[in-house]
Amino acid sequence: MGSVNYGMRHKHEPKAETRCGCEAEMRVHVHSESGRWIISYFQDFHNHEMLDDRLTFMLPGHRKMDAAALEQMNMMLRVGIKTPQIYSSFVQTAGGFQNLPFLKRDMYNQIGKQRRIIGGDATACLKFLESTAQANPGIQLDYDLFGDVVAFDATYRKNKYMCPLVVFSGVNHHNQMIVFAAVLVANENEQTYTWLLQQFLDAMESKAPGCVITDGHGAMKKAIEAVFPEAYHRLCAWHLLRNSTSNLSNPRFTSKFKKCMLFDYEVWEFEDHWHYMVDALGLSDNQWVSDLYSRRRMWATAHIRGNFFGGFRTTSRCEGLHSMLGKFVQSRHNLRDFVEQFMRCISQMRSREAHSDLLSVVGEPVLQSPFHDLERSAAKKLTRAIFFNFRPMFFRACTPKVRTHTWTQTSDTFTLCRSANVRREWQVCHYSDSNSFKCSCLRMESLGIPCDHIVAVLVHLEMTDIPDSLVLDRWSKSARSKVRAFVEKGPFCWDSTITCRNWMLNDLCREMSVLACRNEAEFADMTDKVLHKIARLKEIEDSGDAVGLNEVGEASTLEGCVRDPQLVRCQKRQRKETVKGVKRCGLCRQREHNQVSCHLNPNSRMNTQEGASYFGGEGEGETGTMEDSSEEEEVTVCQQICLVVLFI
Repeated sequence: MGSVNYGMRHKHEPKAETRCGCEAEMRVHVHSESGRWIISYFQDFHNHEMLDDRLTFMLPGHRKMDAAALEQMNMMLRVGIKTPQIYSSFVQTAGGFQNLPFLKRDMYNQIGKQRRIIGGDATACLKFLESTAQANPGIQLDYDLFGDVVAFDATYRKNKYMCPLVVFSGVNHHNQMIVFAAVLVANENEQTYTWLLQQFLDAMESKAPGCVITDGHGAMKKAIEAVFPEAYHRLCAWHLLRNSTSNLSNPRFTSKFKKCMLFDYEVWEFEDHWHYMVDALGLSDNQWVSDLYSRRRMWATAHIRGNFFGGFRTTSRCEGLHSMLGKFVQSRHNLRDFVEQFMRCISQMRSREAHSDLLSVVGEPVLQSPFHDLERSAAKKLTRAIFFNFRPMFFRACTPKVRTHTWTQTSDTFTLCRSANVRREWQVCHYSDSNSFKCSCLRMESLGIPCDHIVAVLVHLEMTDIPDSLVLDRWSKSARSKVRAFVEKGPFCWDSTITCRNWMLNDLCREMSVLACRNEAEFADMTDKVLHKIARLKEIEDSGDAVGLNEVGEASTLEGCVRDPQLVRCQKRQRKETVKGVKRCGLCRQREHNQVSCHLNPNSRMNTQEGASYFGGEGEGETGTMEDSSEEEEVTVCQQICLVVLFI
C-alpha cells in the first residue's frame, strides 16, 4: 500500500529504462604517423531487437538542428509565432515529419539553451538593448521633434513578473500616437517615479517637455513637480469624470462639470458657471468638490488655454496604445521576449506613419471651402490628417466680421465679432515684420492650428497663401526632413544589419530555388555551387577571419549589475462565504410555501380544494374526483412556470 501511495505522488510516470547492457562496441583511434582513423575493435552482437528504419530519426543521436534552422526559428519567434506553429511550418516545408531531422521537443530545448547561454533574464534583456541602442536612434530623434507634449500612464499584466509598464508617448505630425520611452518598474511610489523621470531626462539630453498629461496619480504629480518644474501638468478629463461619478453619484453634477471642464469659456465665464453649479446643487461644503476647484488650473480649458497640448485632453490615447500593445505582449513573456515584442509594436507604429506619409503626398484633397487659394495652400503645407482638422476653420471664417482696424508702429489690430453675438469680440494682431498673427482666443497656441478669426483676417487682407508662421514644423509635411538627413549622414540604420542581410539572401535564394528546381541539370549544378559556397564560408568562420557585426558574442557592460525580478504567481481568488437567504413565495412574499401552493394562485391545490368543498359538498366520491383533478392542474402549473423561466 505504501508503494502505491508513493507512486501516486508523482505527477508523471518515470522514464522508461533504456540501458540493457548491450555489448555492441566499436573502438577507433588516430594513427600517429598517417593521421588516419583506424578501427581497432568491433563487436556487433546486440541483446535487444533492432529499431525499425522509419523510427531511427527520432533517436537523440540522430536529431540535430543546424544553424539555418535555428536562425529561421528565431526569426519566427521574433514576430510572435508560437513554437508549435513554427514546427508545423518546418514539417510542411520538408514534406513530412519523417524528413525533418529534429522534433518539436528539440526546438524547446534550443530555446531554453539559448537563454541559459546568455545568462539571466535581465542580462539577456540588457544585451538585446545594447545591441539595438546604437543601431536605432529613432526614439531620441522623435522626442527632439515631437517632445513638446508628453503623456505617460501605467499599464499592467504585460509580463510574467507582473511589473507595471510606464509608457511615455506623444503625437507625431499625423496626429498619431508615438512612443518616446517605456519602463518596467517594481512599484509606483514617489521615489520610483522621481528616479524614472530623471532617467528619462538624462536619456533625452536634458530636454524637458513643455506640457505633461497624466491620470492624476499622486506619486506622478509629486515627481513631475520635482523633475519637471517648468512643465504644465494637465489632468486627464476622463479620469476626472469617472472620479466625479464615484465620489458624488450625481448625474447633474457630472453633466455640468463636463461643460465647465471642456467648454471654451473665458475665465470669468468659467467662474460664474462653476459657482452657480455648486450653489444650485448644494455642494459648497463638499470637501472633494473644494479640492477639485483648487486644482482647476490643471483641468479647466479656460485656464489651460494658451498651453500647447497637441489635442490631448485625456489619456485615452495611452489606453489605445495599451490595447495595441496587448496584441504583441502577454503576461507569460519574460523580459527578453517582452522587449523584443515591444520593438515589434514600435516598428508597426512606424510603418503606419510611413503609410500616412504616402497618403499625404499622393494626390490632392478636393477643395470644399469658399476660399480655394487658402485651402490649397494649407493642403500643400500641412499633413493630410492635420489639414482635415484645420479645414472646418475655413467654413467658420465666413461668419466673423471685422468691426474695427487700428494701426500701431509694430502691429495691426483687428476686432472681430459674429452677427449672432455682437457683445463677444476677439482681437487679432498682425505683425508685419514677421508676418505673424496672434488671436485673443489662443487657439493657435493651444492646438497649433490657426483659428477661424485668423482665417477671417487673412480673407480680409486678401491673402492667397497661408503664412509660414501659421504652420508649425511639427504639423508640416517636412517635419521628418531633418531626421532623414541626419540618419543618411550618420552611421545609423533603423533595423539590424545582420537581419536585413539575412532576409535579402533568403529572398534571393528563394527565387533561385524556384527557377533551378524546374530543370534537373540546373538543379544539380546549382546544388554543387551552393554546397561549395557553404563549405568556403564555414572555413572562413572557423578560421576566425570573418569581420562583421556580432550581436551575441560581445560581453555586456551591464552584466551582473541587475538581477531578475521576483516572479509573481497569480493567487487563486478565495470564494466568499455567502449566507443563504430565506426562500419566499414569488406572489405574496411569505415564507414556508411557493407559488404553486400560494393562496393567491387560482390554480393552487389549496384554492382548488376550497372551491370543491364550497361547490361540491363532502361526498366521498366527489372528494376523490376533485383530488385527482387538482393533481393534474398542479402538473400543468409547474410546466407553465418552467416555460416562463426558459423564455425569460
